[in-house]
Amino acid sequence: MSFATLRAYLETRVAAAFPGVTCVFDNTFETPPAVPYVICLISYPTTTEPVICQNESAVEQLRGNLQISCYAERGKGMKPLEEMGAQAMVLMNRMYDWSSPVKVRCGQISGPTSVLAGTEPYGLVTLSCAFNARV
Repeated sequence: MSFATLRAYLETRVAAAFPGVTCVFDNTFETPPAVPYVICLISYPTTTEPVICQNESAVEQLRGNLQISCYAERGKGMKPLEEMGAQAMVLMNRMYDWSSPVKVRCGQISGPTSVLAGTEPYGLVTLSCAFNARV
């Protein structure tokens, strides 16, 4: 498995979970889009079980973290943030797909954690989970 294969799988699933909402990913923007939008961050704190193989990156299993931050207009109530947070939870709970060659199992979900303080014109809710992935 390669990092690119896993990232493509996760980013495709995140974009599909938020139809009609702009999704941005690691290192792809400098100026945030108009609200509502979702940011997906994927990190790999450890790689495990390296194997000797002829293809891909010689990594059989990856452990990582998935963070989804949902942004909505401030001062309009919690409904948009709560709905996007619920979509993110459903996505994380249903990440494993029996028919896909990429197998991602998400662990315990942290959040949704709301951030409403500050002077920004938006509020946000963040969820994260650890995951294990293999091909």
